[in-house]
Amino acid sequence: MELPGYLLIALASLGAGAINAAAGGGTLITFPAMLAAGMSPLAANMTSSVGLLLGTVGGAWSYRQELRRQRRRFIANAPFAAVGGVIGAVLLLLTPSDSFEAIVPWLVLTAAALFAAQPLVAKGLRRDDAAGFDVESTGGWVTRAAFVAIGIYGSYFGAGIGVMMLAMLGLVIHDSLQHHNALKNAIAGVINGTGVLILAFSPLIHWGVVLVMLASSLLGGLAGGWLSRRVPSWALRTVVIAFAVVVGLAMLLD
Repeated sequence: MELPGYLLIALASLGAGAINAAAGGGTLITFPAMLAAGMSPLAANMTSSVGLLLGTVGGAWSYRQELRRQRRRFIANAPFAAVGGVIGAVLLLLTPSDSFEAIVPWLVLTAAALFAAQPLVAKGLRRDDAAGFDVESTGGWVTRAAFVAIGIYGSYFGAGIGVMMLAMLGLVIHDSLQHHNALKNAIAGVINGTGVLILAFSPLIHWGVVLVMLASSLLGGLAGGWLSRRVPSWALRTVVIAFAVVVGLAMLLD
C-alpha cells in the first residue's frame, strides 16, 4: 500500500475513534476508507476488526464502575458471546473473497439501519427511576442464545452489534441504560477479542495498517470527549449514516 493509502486510513481511524466515543459507528468510516485505499473487502474487514480492538477494550474500561453490578451477568453470558465470536471468525476465514464482496454491501446497509435505530433503542431503555430494577437476573437461555448469534455477526462484520445488544437486553433484563451499556461494552470486548485471536492468523491482515489504526483511533477516542460536548450526537450520526448508505449503494451498483 502506498503512503496516501496509509494517510487516508489514519484520518479515517482518527475520525472513527472520535465518533465511537461521541456517538458510535466508527466502523462505517474505517471500512470504506480501506476499500478506497485499495484493500479487498475481506482484507479490510479483518484488518479493521484487529485495528479497532483497543477502542473496544477502552469502551469497556470506561464503564468499569457500572460493571461491578453486572459481574454476575457478564460471567453467565460472556462464554456464549465468545463461542459466537469464534464461530463468526471461522466463518469469515472460510468465506471466499467473491462471496464476501457480494454480501458486504448488504452488511453495510444493515449496519447503517441499526445505527439509525440506536436513538429509538436508547429512548426505550431510558428510565429515570432505578426502583424495581432487576439486579439479579442474567437473562436465562434466551439471552445466552442471543449472545451467541450476536457474537457470530460481531466477528463476521461487527458494525451495529451495540444496538443489537442494547435492544436485546432491554427486552429481557429490566435495568438502566447505563448498566446495559456497561454489559454491552464488556461483551463487545469479548466478541472482538475472541474474533481477533482467530483472525490474527489470516495472511489477509495488513499489520502496518493495524498499527496505524491503533494509534489513530486512540487519539481520536481522546478527542471524542471534546467532540461530544461541542457537536450534537444526531449530527454525527447523520453524517455516518449518510456516508454508509452512499458506500453501500455504490458497492451494490458497481
